[in-house]
Amino acid sequence: MNDIELLLTKHTVAAQTIGFDYQFYYFIYLSLGLKFGEKIGFEVKEDVHIDMADGTTVLLQMKHSVLQNAAGQIQNLTSLDSDLWKTLSNWSDFIKADKNNKDNFLNKHTFILVTNKNHWDNNFIDALEIFKKDFDLDKLLHILSALEEKTQDTTLKNYIKNVRTLGKKRCRFFFQKLMIETGVDNIIQKIKNKILENVKQHKFVDPIFESLYSNMHVAKFTDIKDRINFEISFDDFNNRFGKCFEVAFVAGSLPQRNLPVLLPDNLEEQIFIKQLIDIGEVDSGSIYIRDYTTQMLKFLNDFTYWSEESFLLPMDIESFKQNSIQMWLNEFKVKYRNIERKIKSGEKPSDLEEDVKSMGLEIIDYVKRQNLTIQGFTPLGLESSNGHYYVLSDNLEIGWHFDWKEKYKKL
Repeated sequence: MNDIELLLTKHTVAAQTIGFDYQFYYFIYLSLGLKFGEKIGFEVKEDVHIDMADGTTVLLQMKHSVLQNAAGQIQNLTSLDSDLWKTLSNWSDFIKADKNNKDNFLNKHTFILVTNKNHWDNNFIDALEIFKKDFDLDKLLHILSALEEKTQDTTLKNYIKNVRTLGKKRCRFFFQKLMIETGVDNIIQKIKNKILENVKQHKFVDPIFESLYSNMHVAKFTDIKDRINFEISFDDFNNRFGKCFEVAFVAGSLPQRNLPVLLPDNLEEQIFIKQLIDIGEVDSGSIYIRDYTTQMLKFLNDFTYWSEESFLLPMDIESFKQNSIQMWLNEFKVKYRNIERKIKSGEKPSDLEEDVKSMGLEIIDYVKRQNLTIQGFTPLGLESSNGHYYVLSDNLEIGWHFDWKEKYKKL
């Protein structure tokens, strides 16, 4: 790695970005478990918070690490982990800020630290678990004092001291209401498992996950941009994101996949694009070439998924294809009836080229207005329908030019 690469690497924020992603994925995971009367918030009262039906609030902090030990495992959450003590110190500040020393904040809040770091040989966590069984606060405070003495890091010392000096009464209450969840990894799979618990069939999980993530991400961006707290109640979740689950429960729904579309290197070498250029539907270099290719590939992604996951049976697929071709063929015959008559009467096809292009444009205009339906399912929508016709023309099963079979069969 040269000096420039080293400098660029120092300025990357990949680890920080994945930490934000981890936080948002965990928010989605928790939102799937909301109960009536509960409300979850993102970056409002904490990284994530849940307002419970009984008037109490759960504050959650998420800490993610990409660092690994020699065995290739995510690093451990050590007794002197800075993330751990900074979080507990911040919560201690909230508690100490409670006016009149009435502990209203402690009474109404529970504290959860969630991390993908592993728990191994952490004296504090071990002591916290023992405290919750024997309620011997002195032993736990002794561990805190020992850790404060052990570290040479001034900032870390202050964090631990801030927690320790809550006072015995508040320490006892705080530690009773404190939970530390370690080893919380594979968060995307946890979300998918939660979705599976709701819909019961594996084939629905990926499309629902993709739809839920993208819609919640947009909602978060929009709300925060508009200076609105991004909070979702049980009812909000159903109203704003319930549609993401319709594919599993509404008869006739086919899931739309938001898979990445990989465009070919030379877009204009595609047969369906050559056909469109030849009749003047698009010009060489047009931005619409990319759009049409994207529509075609998105349809292929969806259609392949529907077939592989048995949303569609082979007979459904064949019937849909033949009906689509028949719609095109009927229009093709109507538009080229006069052209065919002129050629039979002796006119040269070359002399009719402008008329042929005009008819070709009318045919493509016609099929682009068709909202196709697979029998037993809801309409595909214009984008998918157009994409299907682009697939057929790319496979030379349909065309727009009067002489399309001969014109493109050698390509």
